[in-house]
Amino acid sequence: MASAAVAIQEKRKLISSGWMISRKDDLVWFIGSVIASYILLFANLKLGVSLAIVVWIWALGFDGPHIYGTISRTYADSDERRKRGKLFYGSLLWFAFGPLMVWLARLNFLGTAMWAAGFFLFASLWAYYHLVKQHYGFMILYKKKNRDLAEMDNLIDRAFIFLGMTYPLLHFMQYGVAAKERVPFTTQSGPFAWFTNLVLFGFIISLLLFLGRQAQRLYLKQPINAPKLLLLAAALPVHWIVPRLLEPLAQGDLALVATLTIYHNIQYHRIIWFHNRNKYKPGTSFGLASIINKNVWRYMGLAVLFGAAYHIPHYTIVPPGGYVAAFVWGGAFTHYYLDSKIWRVRSDKQLNDNLQMAEAKSSSA
Repeated sequence: MASAAVAIQEKRKLISSGWMISRKDDLVWFIGSVIASYILLFANLKLGVSLAIVVWIWALGFDGPHIYGTISRTYADSDERRKRGKLFYGSLLWFAFGPLMVWLARLNFLGTAMWAAGFFLFASLWAYYHLVKQHYGFMILYKKKNRDLAEMDNLIDRAFIFLGMTYPLLHFMQYGVAAKERVPFTTQSGPFAWFTNLVLFGFIISLLLFLGRQAQRLYLKQPINAPKLLLLAAALPVHWIVPRLLEPLAQGDLALVATLTIYHNIQYHRIIWFHNRNKYKPGTSFGLASIINKNVWRYMGLAVLFGAAYHIPHYTIVPPGGYVAAFVWGGAFTHYYLDSKIWRVRSDKQLNDNLQMAEAKSSSA
């Protein structure tokens, strides 16, 4: 019995399991939510559910509401507006960027009409980068929770996740049927093809370094960051599987957006509600944020209404490629930009408190 207890204790020392919320919550919302992406993919490719239905489920039920999630802790929060007013209101200039590019294209500015095509490519790439950056952000939170912050691990982990998620997109841009209509330059040969191969080579090196580092940690009896590994094991494969299966489809780009983003949306809703529940407690006064975050049902109801107001005109009224479509992208850009500023746990003490980063919730593996 004594030897068994010692063995269990040694195992616990070798497997670090500090969760952001709890083991159950994290496994369901941050890691297991990847199942939603596979469900959408299976429904579309195998069950024959039309792409239109898949996109509406994603847009109204998940994507539009997750943009509302950002609003719930920024523009709606009187304290945040006081501290970051310049950031919040300055970010609204992103609504002008798209129409400006369309206008330049119609003017044939500098002798080219590629401004609009370049803008919509830029929008798509930023959207994908936003997904990758969120997965990276969750990885960082798990690293912080589990004191997995050695410089060697930081470098290897960063290269592994960024290269591992960049290559599938580049491959999709090379061989996706839909990408050929949207990418305004040659991708199957020349500099782009060389760059794609270079990224693949870099990823293979980072994979070997990552696996070697985990083996080294075990050999040195240093703890393995189990939540980080589970997150990567969920996020990386879906970014490889989904684009490859959608490459032959004429509307594979739209299916790709919905399928990969729903996982991101679910993660985001959970971390937003965890943050909001901890900050906007009963008795606190943060303006509209305290009202809309009074309970989860009010938050969800308003989020769905916002999603409908945002995406129904986007997908039913607005013609693609014009001024209004470019303007609508401003909502997404504002969300992307603010997200890159408001989740910096290293420099924001209040955010650390609201995410309970000092309270590593460990449990046996």
